[in-house]
Amino acid sequence: MIESFYHAFHGIWIGLKEERNVRIHFLAAIAVAAAAVWLKVDTLGCISLSFAVGLVLITEFLNTSLEHLVNLNANGEYRESARYAKDTAAAAVLCASVTAVVVGAVVFVPKLMALIPQ
Repeated sequence: MIESFYHAFHGIWIGLKEERNVRIHFLAAIAVAAAAVWLKVDTLGCISLSFAVGLVLITEFLNTSLEHLVNLNANGEYRESARYAKDTAAAAVLCASVTAVVVGAVVFVPKLMALIPQ
């Protein structure tokens, strides 16, 4: 079991070290967590934000994994099916990211509006 955790954390490390988009999403996750604390987001809002952030990170790691597998299989040659696989996996990340933005807006906009003097 410990070895399984090692491999999982190693995968996170590889993603952070090698993939720009993974780093961007991790920084966004930290920013969301900091904003949630600063704005004193309630429990349901924190759960919603956690699921949205988790969805983006999960899809980004799956996208990265799929890209590595496609590259391995394509042997450096252009293949239309490889492009389609990569593009549709990227589309999944985009859908997850848009969903996370919507969740973030629903949670954060009312809190931010309350800070503006009337």
